[in-house]
Amino acid sequence: MRAKRRIPFLQVLKSIGAAVAAWLIAVPLFQTDQPVFAAIAAIIVVQPSVNASLGKALERSTATVIGVAIALGASIIFGAPSWLVLVAIAAAIAVGWAFKLTPATANQIAISAMLSIVIGAATPDYALVRILETILGAVIGIIINAVIVPPVALTPAKTAVATLGGDIAQLLEDMGAVLSRRTSPEVLETLYWRARGLRAELNAALARVNALSESLRFNMIRRNKHRPAVDQMSALLARLAVLTTRTIGMARGVRDHYDESLVTDTNMAEIADELKRAGHDLRIVVRDTGLEAMTAPHPETQDLPTLTQPIQLTRPSSKNWVLEGFLVENLRLVNEEITGILTEE
Repeated sequence: MRAKRRIPFLQVLKSIGAAVAAWLIAVPLFQTDQPVFAAIAAIIVVQPSVNASLGKALERSTATVIGVAIALGASIIFGAPSWLVLVAIAAAIAVGWAFKLTPATANQIAISAMLSIVIGAATPDYALVRILETILGAVIGIIINAVIVPPVALTPAKTAVATLGGDIAQLLEDMGAVLSRRTSPEVLETLYWRARGLRAELNAALARVNALSESLRFNMIRRNKHRPAVDQMSALLARLAVLTTRTIGMARGVRDHYDESLVTDTNMAEIADELKRAGHDLRIVVRDTGLEAMTAPHPETQDLPTLTQPIQLTRPSSKNWVLEGFLVENLRLVNEEITGILTEE
């Protein structure tokens, strides 16, 4: 019954203001003492973004038109018996199912049909007034949501993308550390499951950035100001998606093929250093996008990238050549995403 977090208090105030404004305007305009349809539409339409408000306005207006039309048709056919409300509700739900309408729209059709019959006689004049009343409430809700500090979901998106970038960088560095010393199976397993957790972080970041884009779609006041930041985050997130897949694969390869002989392997020492450089440079990429890639205390990141020299490998041992080849190829692809420079096959 309870949400994970409260909606912004500003949205609460805007919902109250929209309902009050719709009621006060509708009373003299439509000569009614109870403009319920206007107030309901205003409350429903005030959403976290202007784009969502437009969607709810269309949904609510369409549902009202259909619901009132059903109530009017039922009244004309059956008169005004006490069971007419049940007929109207059943017909409204059936129409929603027949036209594959969303559950919210189908429910609103039923509510509109029921209110039209219960509150007043379902006549053509009454039906027209209720439709206009709903449209008025929806328009007021959109105007208030668009004018009074339009909400922009910028901070959650920046936090999610920065956290993902920082965690990928940390995992790359930790894999380099693991390959540089003797490591227990428990540490390797933990490293792998941390890498698996990146997928959930990526999905959360994608959802946050999509919510940010939606909040700016019809936000005329702040769209131009924040659009460059959204484009940068979207581009960075596309690169982080590739790095997420590569990091998970490398973590699994290290877990499955780790051997104590890796600690003395010259090639693996080069690979470990390259993993650490990759983590270092990824932090720089995230920082240059205007985000903070530090999710925990960490040595100060140098300004210059370190992925400048190719790995110098010798002939791999017969025992470790599979893991070495796998890591080297994945590192090549990781470095392409971080540096933006394609390497030769």
